Amino acid sequence: MPDYNTYTIEDLARDAYFRHSVLRPDSESDAFWQIWILAGEGRRERFEKARLLVIALENQFHKKLPETEVQRRVGQLLGKLDEVGSAPETRKSFLSGYWWRVAAVLIIGLGFMLWIWRHNPKDGFSTNETAQIADITKQLIARENTTKHSQTLILSDSSIVTLFPGSKLQFPKTFSGESRKVTLTGDAFFEVTHDGKPFLVYAGETVTRVWGTQFRVTAFPQNKDVKVSVKSGKVSVHKAGEFILPKPSEKQEIPGVMLTRHEQVVFDKAQDALEKTQLTDLKIITQNRGLQAQVFVDTPVTEVFKELENMYGIEIQFDERVFADCKIITSFRGETLIERVNSICQAIDASFEPAGGGIVISGRGCGK
Repeated sequence: MPDYNTYTIEDLARDAYFRHSVLRPDSESDAFWQIWILAGEGRRERFEKARLLVIALENQFHKKLPETEVQRRVGQLLGKLDEVGSAPETRKSFLSGYWWRVAAVLIIGLGFMLWIWRHNPKDGFSTNETAQIADITKQLIARENTTKHSQTLILSDSSIVTLFPGSKLQFPKTFSGESRKVTLTGDAFFEVTHDGKPFLVYAGETVTRVWGTQFRVTAFPQNKDVKVSVKSGKVSVHKAGEFILPKPSEKQEIPGVMLTRHEQVVFDKAQDALEKTQLTDLKIITQNRGLQAQVFVDTPVTEVFKELENMYGIEIQFDERVFADCKIITSFRGETLIERVNSICQAIDASFEPAGGGIVISGRGCGK
């Protein structure tokens, strides 16, 4: 792999791997470039400007150009940008702001980082860069459902994800920044908590943008399409290669397809097209586990937590010795998982918080 540390904007825009990463992004290329950006000062600006050049070239011709023609066209576009850069100050300021409206996809894969390190030890990152990367990857969590049953994950913002068999979700330990980003491979149902920041689901060649709603995304790599189905609220679905998240102060429209209750969009990978339809099979967005009744009569709370673990496929961490003497009398019918856990915690004077997709229960117990 080339030594991208010395690459200029022009070098990046002319590089075949970089262009492929921009136009046909995947989790590995996203991980590589995000790590590269964070490993050195000034790299984000180089990346964003080179990325914009690639997109501009693609939008202008809409077809695969010979390599020699790509090299020539990149030079032409850079020449035009240089002309704009020497224009009056008002125009230059606008261009500067435009560059920074381009947002990079934040997907950091620890496995891919290690692959790069093993296969390119001489061209790899310095000790300091590796330490920075390791610190970042510690903040990401990956959960894969290898069972035959659905599993429940609770994210740091209290959003709930039902992960279906054969699926994987990658998410940060704690959401930060101007948006909440997760990456899905497979099939999952999302119940997103509204907190003022957009929630972004990267799945296959699509990005689903939401604020607070319930929807399902199905995006297995082997499938010919990606499906997004809405149960309630409103989401917008975009092609990943075209998606740019505007700043909160900006009100510009983002190209994409808007969906509301009982609507669906299908992204055809072969045609590179989004098609909106009415959702006719409502079973796709039906979640029944929250309606399952539970009755506990003088039941040890440790058994209650374990039953909830089995029912929802979620990890509940607690100290069995601390809560060994706690028993409860309660019943549940239509309550959600969060409502059930909260009710139990109030009964035993405990608290809970999301952690790594699961729940951690804390308290002093019920001993005398």
